[in-house]
Amino acid sequence: MAEEGTIFIPFDALPSKIRACMNCRRRKIKCDGERPKCGPCSRSIGFQDCEYGEDGPTRTQLLEEQIKLLEARIEELEKPKELRTALALQNPYPGERRSNSLPALSRGGSAVHLPVTHSERSSGTSSPLSMRSEGVPLVDLETLVHNFLHHASQFGFFLHIERFREAILGQSGHRPAAGLLDVVYLWAIHLSGSEEFITDEAGYLSRALRTAADALSGTHANTVIHSIQTEVLLANYFLRNTRFLEGKYHLSAAVSLVISSGLHRIRSGDSAALGGPLGPAFHALTPPRDTIDECERINALWTVLTMNNCWTTADGSPSNILYTDSQARIDTPWPLDINALDLNTQALPHSSIGTVSTFLASVPDSGLSEAALHAKAAILFEQASRLTSQYRPNMNNEQLSQFYLSFNSIDTLIGGFKANIPAIQLHSTREMLVARSLTHVATIQLHNPFVVENEASRSHALEAARAVVADLVQAPVNDYLYVDPIMGTLLMATCQVFITELGRLKSHRPGNSTSAVSQEERSIMDAVDTVLAVMNVFAPGCRLMASQLIAMQQLYHAI
Repeated sequence: MAEEGTIFIPFDALPSKIRACMNCRRRKIKCDGERPKCGPCSRSIGFQDCEYGEDGPTRTQLLEEQIKLLEARIEELEKPKELRTALALQNPYPGERRSNSLPALSRGGSAVHLPVTHSERSSGTSSPLSMRSEGVPLVDLETLVHNFLHHASQFGFFLHIERFREAILGQSGHRPAAGLLDVVYLWAIHLSGSEEFITDEAGYLSRALRTAADALSGTHANTVIHSIQTEVLLANYFLRNTRFLEGKYHLSAAVSLVISSGLHRIRSGDSAALGGPLGPAFHALTPPRDTIDECERINALWTVLTMNNCWTTADGSPSNILYTDSQARIDTPWPLDINALDLNTQALPHSSIGTVSTFLASVPDSGLSEAALHAKAAILFEQASRLTSQYRPNMNNEQLSQFYLSFNSIDTLIGGFKANIPAIQLHSTREMLVARSLTHVATIQLHNPFVVENEASRSHALEAARAVVADLVQAPVNDYLYVDPIMGTLLMATCQVFITELGRLKSHRPGNSTSAVSQEERSIMDAVDTVLAVMNVFAPGCRLMASQLIAMQQLYHAI
């Protein structure tokens, strides 16, 4: 059943266990042993590196050796043992010189000459945009950066847009960290789609990786928050470009930074949250300068938490954050919509404790902003998927009783959340579309293991898939240009529900398989066409979406 909790691929196990590749062994599924790539890996979007242990040390095994080198550095984080276990990082750049910063990160990429140092960027009166190395002309770079900022929220940008814009133009005293500035340049060029600038992308990526690692040695609050933002943007960049190992690595780094900085305990109602039994585990930042500064810190935590929930769930890997661990308990209040015009009128609670656990217990709260709804939807998506991955047909009565108790609880919670989340309208934002899609796919994930044998679960999954399509039809998709990369995975899961149902209907046609297509089949085919059309809108600018679109087209045409 582990396959059904993973939504990057069609779930059809193959018959032979002979010479299983490393991916199939870890996922405990059948492998056909084909070389150079086995069947399950060939059909997978998330597992492209098919390797066999008998061929010698694999890339994965080499990375595992790198973990041993990193463990000594992680010890210096002054975290409790439980947190070290949950937040261990893997280095996707073996052989590169490691930073002496915290957490340990590789420089990554090839060596690139950097004529402007961090200290040089931080001094003088020139705008940071004017202090740049050779590459894209300044006038073009400024335009590209402004274009990126217009879409930045879709890629995990949690800072206040206008304040950041002033900072990069040198109109405020708090300039962006060098690593953040470089990764913004990288994204700006990446989104340009222009052949004139695209040749510079690899160089900007290498430079961003180097300066991002250098920045981690800083302890100033501004540097820490900017380092988290940098890791988030790098993670999204790699995930969007189907470089999953590197993307998950930078996501783990972002998780490590938010926890080690105590951002999960902002306004905590626990008097011992930053001391007492936790000792020096968390290094609390200096007090925020103002409301925007505090909101940036709060949004940093929830942005990272949301990304972690989405991507670790999508590929079935263990979460980097354990809600049940007392050391990692989330006390930070729900985020506000930081770029809303009414930010100053939005209120944060005086104190907060057990924010996630309270939500999962169905206790009403004040988290009503779009950012909060997005975070809650990601939590439901993760919780539903994790629960069903634990299901086994051979469970004993006690285990089944506990499973269905949890199943009904999360199903009820999802239902209540759907009833209160705003409907999609012509002016709805991309964030709301993603949040609603996460919620509907949470239902799909929860019921997916039972759709074949249980009519109620099949109905629930189909209803949720149709709700995704209804939102896609209503939303101004063609105006969005870019969308959160996780959306491709959600649309893929939606497609799979319809394709499975088409297969079932086809097998139940009266007479032979050439019988006329029923009205019900036509309706489902129209739904699939809608999902594929939306994926096609975003695919040209997103390698991940493009690969997922191809996978779904092939699966659809095979019915």
